[in-house]
Amino acid sequence: MPNRLHESWMREALRLAAKGRFTVSPNPMVGACGVKAGRKVGEGFHEKYGGPHAEIHALRRMGKKSRGATLYVTLEPCSTWGKTPPCVAAIVKAGIRHVVVGSYDPNPKNHGRGIQALRKNSIKVTLGVLDKEVQKQNESFFKLVKTGLPFVTVKMAQSLDGKIAATNGSSRWISSPPARDFVHRLRAEQDAILIGKNTLLKDNPKLSPRIKIKNTMPGKPWRIVMDSQLEASPRARIFQGDQLTLRAASVKKIKSFKNKAQGILLPVNEKKGRLDLKDLLKKCAALGAAKILVEGGGETVWSLLNEGLVDKAYWIMAPKIIGGRRAKTSVEGEGVVNPNRAMPCTVESVSKLGEDWLFELKFKK
Repeated sequence: MPNRLHESWMREALRLAAKGRFTVSPNPMVGACGVKAGRKVGEGFHEKYGGPHAEIHALRRMGKKSRGATLYVTLEPCSTWGKTPPCVAAIVKAGIRHVVVGSYDPNPKNHGRGIQALRKNSIKVTLGVLDKEVQKQNESFFKLVKTGLPFVTVKMAQSLDGKIAATNGSSRWISSPPARDFVHRLRAEQDAILIGKNTLLKDNPKLSPRIKIKNTMPGKPWRIVMDSQLEASPRARIFQGDQLTLRAASVKKIKSFKNKAQGILLPVNEKKGRLDLKDLLKKCAALGAAKILVEGGGETVWSLLNEGLVDKAYWIMAPKIIGGRRAKTSVEGEGVVNPNRAMPCTVESVSKLGEDWLFELKFKK
């Protein structure tokens, strides 16, 4: 049977971990709290990429009260040196009696080793408390470690009849101000925002989050444009501001391209005459992008969905009709030939954003 007391304190650790949502990627969000005689005596969370881990912050706040205490931590403590010293050594030195862990670290370099090291030092370990909640909170980290690919989220705003623009290409504004505020917050959580060439040429977006967050890595969220033939204007807004901009183009085109002043060129292999999307995502992940938000048009979204590269989508539905047989729709491409072959997804939640409806979707693999 579940230990309700352990679950209660682990939920507190999860709440603390969530404070690092904007600042720790590609590292995981981790929270920790120390408990002694039924009372919390210290807490901490992983505050920024490259900074001290949650356990270290908690132990510092616990001080001498750490001796004989129980430490609740959402993810297995590290046992090896990385950007910071191993947390296991600090836990042992502090005199912690019992460590309650939410989930194993999926990284093969540390998986199970932290648990083993604690037990070798006569520290009791309880593992797997709210494991599913911990993995959901760090779904991008778990996917990156296991597959080498980033967690891909699509954001789409459309009318009730599926249009993302009027027949003349105008798309401002289909969604309401509260929905746009949600998108800016969503952008701030990402490592990168991806668009296709058509979105760049037609909308000339800046792709900057309106909200400012302390301790974010310089240049993030990156802006990635699939500009296979390097057609972007040097005056495009995507090259303005402090955010880093990557221009994904074919290897052949980059070799012959002379004007390399705008953005960082990212060579991507081709597949059937187009950019290989999986190769693009792998290279972005290798650079440190664990979370990518797609804000492209219907062609880009279809291409990613068709290759099974989308994990989640936020679909904003505005209560209005646009019409027009030539008006762009939210998903285009070739489409399926039979409704029975449609791509299945699960509705995780439905909520209101002003006048609009927000559907949170997960795609089945």
